[in-house]
Amino acid sequence: MSVDAILDSVQYVVDKDGQQTAVLLDLPTWDALRLLLEEFSEDERLGRLMDEVEDDETFEGEASWNLYQSLLSNDQS
Repeated sequence: MSVDAILDSVQYVVDKDGQQTAVLLDLPTWDALRLLLEEFSEDERLGRLMDEVEDDETFEGEASWNLYQSLLSNDQS
């Protein structure tokens, strides 16, 4: 589901004065949004990993995987 489709499916909750107070999403839209956010987070982590090893050619194979795992564990703390 595209970002535009997600935004188009939003339903607003309004108070007695007509002010928007909340947003409702159906479950398929929520799942699509959650996956999109997870993908964004993964892309951000990969970008940071690439920045970390940009000038260091010694990170190959298992060493690069270990660095990536350490970045993931730091993000979750």
